[in-house]
Amino acid sequence: MDGRIIEVAAATGNVDELERLMREDILVMDSVALLGAQTPLHIASMCGHVSFVQKMLKLKKQFVNELNQNGFTPMHLASVNDHVEVVLKLLNVDHQLCHIQGREGTLPLHYASVKGRIHVMTMLLSAAPLTVQAKTSTGETSLHIAVKNSQFDAVKFLVNYAKTLKMERELLNDKDNQANTVLHLARSRKQYQVCDSRDFRSFT
Repeated sequence: MDGRIIEVAAATGNVDELERLMREDILVMDSVALLGAQTPLHIASMCGHVSFVQKMLKLKKQFVNELNQNGFTPMHLASVNDHVEVVLKLLNVDHQLCHIQGREGTLPLHYASVKGRIHVMTMLLSAAPLTVQAKTSTGETSLHIAVKNSQFDAVKFLVNYAKTLKMERELLNDKDNQANTVLHLARSRKQYQVCDSRDFRSFT
């Protein structure tokens, strides 16, 4: 089978085409698994095609755990692209998907923090609360990443979330591998709205 056919179906969310391919070759999903790291579930999750994702989860649920050639799971891709419904479908399969490390040790929460996807971050933390403390291979928490990427709403959200767990002091004072706290990063980037925040002044 030409893998490009099913890739196009995934990219366009064409469930009818997927079902046609299944009728022609019942082993089509097994063939896809041999073609490479990028599965149709990765593509559909990245594009936000909920119906296609649902169909893929019925056909080949184990694809949820696989890393693509760039080192990310379908959950990582849905999270960074703010596809809330897809994230929900994936969480319904297994909350442990929140803990799978991608490239450089990133969790889906870290990847969502890059773009400040607060709705997705809320869902991920609801499923796996302690990932708010999790670090990448460079020692960065999701709060470090939000500061580095100037995602100020995400910074505020993460600090407030940490308060609910009574770990805001720990999170704000946590250091990356370069010994930077989030306040160090904010100051070096002249992010004064972060530096002047009462939360940062009180707990650092």
